[in-house]
Amino acid sequence: MKINKDFYFNPFAKLTVAISNSALRKYANNFDSCSKLEGELPILLDTNILLGYYGMSQTEKEKLVEFLDKLKDRIFLTKQIEEEFLRNRLTVIKKDFFGPLNKISEDYLKVKGDIEGLLKNFRDNKKKILSQDYPDLFNKLQEIEEEVKATLNDDTFIKQIKDRVEETTSNNKNIALIDGLLEKVSKFKITEALEEEEVNFLTEEYEKQVTAYKNEKEVSRWKIALPGCGETKEDAIGDYIIYHEALKYMKEHNTSIIFLTNDVTKGDWLQFDKNPHNHYIEQTYRLTEEIFYIIHAEKTLTEISFENIHNSTNEILYNAQKEISEVIKEFESTIISIDTVKGFGFIYTNDGNIFFSHADFDGDFRSLNINDVVKFQIGTNFNGKLKATAVQLIKYDFNDPNMQTFKSTISHINQFRGIGFISHQPENLYFHQQFLENKDDFALLEIGNEVEYLIGFNDEGEKIARKVRHTIN
Repeated sequence: MKINKDFYFNPFAKLTVAISNSALRKYANNFDSCSKLEGELPILLDTNILLGYYGMSQTEKEKLVEFLDKLKDRIFLTKQIEEEFLRNRLTVIKKDFFGPLNKISEDYLKVKGDIEGLLKNFRDNKKKILSQDYPDLFNKLQEIEEEVKATLNDDTFIKQIKDRVEETTSNNKNIALIDGLLEKVSKFKITEALEEEEVNFLTEEYEKQVTAYKNEKEVSRWKIALPGCGETKEDAIGDYIIYHEALKYMKEHNTSIIFLTNDVTKGDWLQFDKNPHNHYIEQTYRLTEEIFYIIHAEKTLTEISFENIHNSTNEILYNAQKEISEVIKEFESTIISIDTVKGFGFIYTNDGNIFFSHADFDGDFRSLNINDVVKFQIGTNFNGKLKATAVQLIKYDFNDPNMQTFKSTISHINQFRGIGFISHQPENLYFHQQFLENKDDFALLEIGNEVEYLIGFNDEGEKIARKVRHTIN
């Protein structure tokens, strides 16, 4: 069985009433048991479930390993998932485990300093009125300040933090080499990699379908969604390849499969409301007469918490600082879609595109365009759903005297994907074709070319090149 023009995911392929009815009925009749992982259908694990392990608490890690042991005979991975896991494992360990872990004591000391500073500022600002008109309150305030300082400067607690962190770090210092999860994964069945001609075919089809998806009106895009259409990163095609590896497995083994994923916020594997894409069900059935059950792992494996407790440490400290100093965290990203007539749009974030309306934008909403860079805060609507608030346009301009211009060379370029990287210490900076001052210049870029650029941030606060221009000598 080969992935080719006769066997691939095509949302535009013609369906019959008989195919649609059979597919949807089979899906509906078996979804409940599949969502409970009953029966013997093969279970495909998405990369995010495996990588999420490193940020989980030890208790939840043990539960996940127990689950993997219990269903090991049914679990398999595709070659793309295996490659993504191996490629990202060490980075995730560093970012989601050791990095935040080692910042606990540093963040606590910062909070301690903020508290001391706020108390001192309050006393200094109110000194005249309190000391002269309310001397008893002024004396009490001084007592409170001394008590707080004494408590905060007690080295016992910070030593306990450092000792516990050192113990955890020591116990896991060899996790890059001796990793319980890696050992479990090494025993799973892995599908064979797609052949080069199959990948080349999928790459061309993916670009065509993504272009059609992006050109479609926002309200009807869901009808032609495809795996990976919610991604904007270099390996966005990964989900599309995973789907086709699964499709090939289903056809060759004459079986439906259960796909467990926690990647359910970008509208590609599932719709934004978490309902299935009917055309995924229908088109998969058209090709295989089987069902690709996409299941939200977090809702199915309710006994396991996939919460990243290491990142939540930063969130807790951030919330504490916010209550103390009323500092509101701002994010930066790009507009992924905009409807200036209806007055709403979506901003890209790695956790799912986030909605905002004209009322949330500070400026002329009608002037906004796709790929505009904005800064924003995150709030909720009256239903408690997340949305972007206090949205402001950011103009990256080489002529702005407040913006520093950097100069370096291209270290990587992918003309087909429209992305590249610039040599910049300590890490290379990502940039997209849309960030070029003259977008037509992207076709001229080659590795080693000199460019000038302005540094901004992505939605996770990581530095990227937000404005780039080709310096042709």
